[in-house]
Amino acid sequence: MKYVIGLDLGTTSISAVAIDLSCNTLAVVNHTHEAAISSTNDREAAQSTDRLLHGSQKSIREIVQLLECSPDAIGLTGQMHGFVCCDVSGAAISDFITWQDKRVLAPADIANETWLSSLQKRLPENLHSRLGCQIRPGYALATLDMLNGSRQLSENLHHVSDVTDWIGNQLTNTPARIDPTFAASWGIYNLQQRSIDQEIIQTAGLNSKWFPALESNWKIRGTTSEQSGRNWHLPEGIPVLTGIGDHPAAVLATIENPESDLLMNVGTGGQIAWCTKNILPTEELEVRPFTDDYFLNVGAGTTGGEAWFWFADCVQQWFQEMGVVLSDSEVLERLNRLSQIPADNNKLEPIIWEPSFQGTRNDTRLRASISNIGRHNFNLSELSRGLLCGIVDSLNQFYENSENPLVDRKRLVISGNFFEHHGWLAQYLAKRYCIDVVTPAFQEQAAVGAAILAGREVFPYDEKWNQFPITYRMLAKSSQH
Repeated sequence: MKYVIGLDLGTTSISAVAIDLSCNTLAVVNHTHEAAISSTNDREAAQSTDRLLHGSQKSIREIVQLLECSPDAIGLTGQMHGFVCCDVSGAAISDFITWQDKRVLAPADIANETWLSSLQKRLPENLHSRLGCQIRPGYALATLDMLNGSRQLSENLHHVSDVTDWIGNQLTNTPARIDPTFAASWGIYNLQQRSIDQEIIQTAGLNSKWFPALESNWKIRGTTSEQSGRNWHLPEGIPVLTGIGDHPAAVLATIENPESDLLMNVGTGGQIAWCTKNILPTEELEVRPFTDDYFLNVGAGTTGGEAWFWFADCVQQWFQEMGVVLSDSEVLERLNRLSQIPADNNKLEPIIWEPSFQGTRNDTRLRASISNIGRHNFNLSELSRGLLCGIVDSLNQFYENSENPLVDRKRLVISGNFFEHHGWLAQYLAKRYCIDVVTPAFQEQAAVGAAILAGREVFPYDEKWNQFPITYRMLAKSSQH
């Protein structure tokens, strides 16, 4: 049996999918990796590399055991922006510092200027047009600047790796590599020149030797070594691709027509994305590398499923203050049920949330607000429904405010656990924005995207991989139909 594996190292879980030459999904595994490391500093966010490695090995072994044979290739994808510090052998000498790390917002000097604002002043004025983005909290460039300036980097630092590059090294024992999607998420990729921007690295005061060589077009980085055969239950010589960021991997697997499909993904956070052939970033909108033909326009929100769980925690606390004790699951179950009741069923005006609890990525000082409160709609049902609508509306605003929209928008593709728990939002989006709403008829989209790339690379003469069949479930028809 010939098949490929896509491995996705996500923020909370690790997933693996196996796909055969007929583009059929043979097996899917998913495990919560529990790699998050607690810290007394609430701005710090890191994960255990040991747990990430263990979870990756476990997922690959389970696929191989289920199918009783080894794969023909392994594609890698994972959470973006973060990095691991490595020594000359490729061994981790730090935890994996994730995209959620916000230590750059701490004061860097007695004048109370933050590490991030200090860095931003030193960087070129045309930064946005070069990178397609602003440098934000969680970006490797900013976090490394903070660690370097506060002398927290080890003397044994040889290079930094994204999470897939570090796993790729464990599999192949080959030199560090980085692809454009990860380099862009670090804040070091020049979109115009399609290369690592050495000037920006040097302006930040960082050693350019710390950054891996750029590997474009998602090529094979190496093959499994004899040692990995023992640790991963894999034979020597299996091709392993250079990793791709989890968001572009998911886009690759879920957008069928880049000229007309819009993608909204909501998990812990939220993003809306669409493809164009030109570069036109704005203060709120990022442009990222994608394929040879397209760039990816991305509106990344600071709220998503995390905001919903925060709200549930607040409600639970309110009940406790009144002497009523409810478990986490009871609160979530009741709020989920209450949120499904549309305001117009009760002839009530909806409550409107602006759910920027932690600010926006462009303005961290901004805070959330609630409006349109009347005497009759201020209840848990309307508060719950309004917050969920506010989360998806805030993402759609990135597209509505864009100066670079799709030429012919026809369909909204939604994905993520958020929509699985709040299925009624599909009807809401279709009605509010007059657009058909569909969802991929398969799970683990990022892992599937990594598997597609692996299939294209190791089976280059099989056209099915270049025209991978994407299937959808229709969730809601546009009100214009």
